[in-house]
Amino acid sequence: MPFSVGDQAIVRTLGNKRGEIIAIGRDGRYQLRIEGVTMWCREEDLATKKDSSRTKPSQSKPPRPRHTTEDRGHAAPPGRLDLHGLLVEEALAHLTEEIDRSLLRGADRIEVIHGKGSGRVKHAVHRHLASMSVVARFRVDPVNPGVTWVHFR
Repeated sequence: MPFSVGDQAIVRTLGNKRGEIIAIGRDGRYQLRIEGVTMWCREEDLATKKDSSRTKPSQSKPPRPRHTTEDRGHAAPPGRLDLHGLLVEEALAHLTEEIDRSLLRGADRIEVIHGKGSGRVKHAVHRHLASMSVVARFRVDPVNPGVTWVHFR
């Protein structure tokens, strides 16, 4: 079921949050705006309003309880991204993808390994993170200056 730009979609992996499709990637993924945050999703993660309401629990089995990160009292394990050897543009693309994946999993933070080197990738990553509304804060690891921890809102 292909979506078009401007369509409303429900992101099943985010607890049925509703968003608007703002772009379609060449790889078949969709960029959505959900409560002021943009993210990329695969088509199988999305549903229309009609699709989400037509599934009814069977009479024979009681519905399984849905566990969210709030129910368990903790978030999913943090994501980890190694950017060693990448150009700045490639590093930023991988960073955005990992943030999307981590948010979909319910993680509250990710570890970005950019290395020490010349600092170009590190500074570009920090500029990019500062512009993202989903990022609450980020900081360089006090033990390893080649690592930045990113915390989500």
